[in-house]
Amino acid sequence: MPLSGGHPALYFANTVDSRRGRWGPDLLKSYVDIIVLAQRIGLIDEEQAGDLVALCKGHPQKAAAALKEAVQLRESIYAFFLSEDARQPYPNEAFEVVHDFAKRGRARQVLSKANDGFKWLQPLTELTDLVDLFAEAATELITSRHDRRPIRECKGANCGWLFLDTSRSGQRLWCSEATCGTNERVKRFRKRQRDP
Repeated sequence: MPLSGGHPALYFANTVDSRRGRWGPDLLKSYVDIIVLAQRIGLIDEEQAGDLVALCKGHPQKAAAALKEAVQLRESIYAFFLSEDARQPYPNEAFEVVHDFAKRGRARQVLSKANDGFKWLQPLTELTDLVDLFAEAATELITSRHDRRPIRECKGANCGWLFLDTSRSGQRLWCSEATCGTNERVKRFRKRQRDP
């Protein structure tokens, strides 16, 4: 899938191919899909990904349960940030889901020495730890609300992906100019040709 959200929590929320006009397909078909996404966006490294794949294969029931949690978190993140684009209050139920998973992850963090001092690290010894990492990414986006523009929903006919608008004007309509933006301009052009 293309990465058009501008933030790990939004890439995760955008793992449904379309949310406008139609829903789906769902790009999270297995727990391994979550691992692949997390590695692709730099949330985990290759070694951590390998360890999680092995853990997933050794515990298929736990992997299925973690996938179910991940989908619940994804839908909550989507609902939460969709409310920013609609200029509506944040939904409490979605907030609670994000909060609870992030809190679970934070409780497992350990203070670890790094090259430039110390930092909090999330151990990845449980399959749910990766779900919690995405929840923590969402809370970073929530707590930075006053330092960024509101999250936007792509207005493409069959999209609805969320994105962080970093355009100069702050009026971006599409998650990607190359895909949704081009498709919408072509549709408008064809409509003008049909209906002069």
